[in-house]
Amino acid sequence: MMESSERIILKSIELFTRYGIRLVTMDQIAEEVGMSKRTIYELFKDKDTLVMECLESIHRKQMTEIQEIAERVSNVIEALYRVGQYSEKKKAEMNPIFFEDIRKLYPQIWNTMKQRSNTGSGMFSHMILTKGIGEGIFRDDLDITIVGTFMQSMMETFHKKEIFPENTPDKALLRNIVIPYYMGISTDKGKKLIEQYIPLTFS
Repeated sequence: MMESSERIILKSIELFTRYGIRLVTMDQIAEEVGMSKRTIYELFKDKDTLVMECLESIHRKQMTEIQEIAERVSNVIEALYRVGQYSEKKKAEMNPIFFEDIRKLYPQIWNTMKQRSNTGSGMFSHMILTKGIGEGIFRDDLDITIVGTFMQSMMETFHKKEIFPENTPDKALLRNIVIPYYMGISTDKGKKLIEQYIPLTFS
C-alpha cells in the first residue's frame, strides 16, 4: 500500500505540472488526496518543503528512466535518440507555468534543481561518451572531460532567451548545432548511425 507522503507527492506533482505551483493550494491538495490539511502539514512543514520533495521525486524518476533507456538500446546513437524522445514527451506533459513559477517564486529551489540537472546531465554525457568510444562510434582521441563539459554547456545555452528567441524550434537547434557537432566527434561508423536516425528525428 502506498504511504501517505508518497500519495501526497504524486498528487501534488500532477497538480503542479498541470496548473503551475502558485495556483495550487494546500487545501486543494488535501481535498484531492482525501486527507486533512493538518495531516499534510504533519508530513511536510510547508508548501516550499512539499515543492522541493516533488522536484526531487521528479528528478529521481527521470534519472532512473533515462538510465533504463540507455541500457535497453543497441548503441549510443540510439540512446541519444530515445532519450531525446523521452525528454520531448516529458516537456510536453508539463505546463510551462510550472517551471516559470519555480524560477520566480522559489529561486533557491530553482538553483538547486539546475545544479542537480547539471550533475545528472554530466553523468549521462560521461557515460554516453565512454560507451560510444568503446563501441567505435565516437573518436578514441577525445578528451571526455572537455567534450562532456562542452555538451552540457551547449544544452544549457539552448534555453537562454538572450541567445535564442523563445520561439526557436528545438528541431532547428538540433539540425544546425547538435547533429553537426556529433558528426564532428564521430567515426565513420558513428556518422552512418547518425544519418540513419536523422529522418526519424525530423519526421
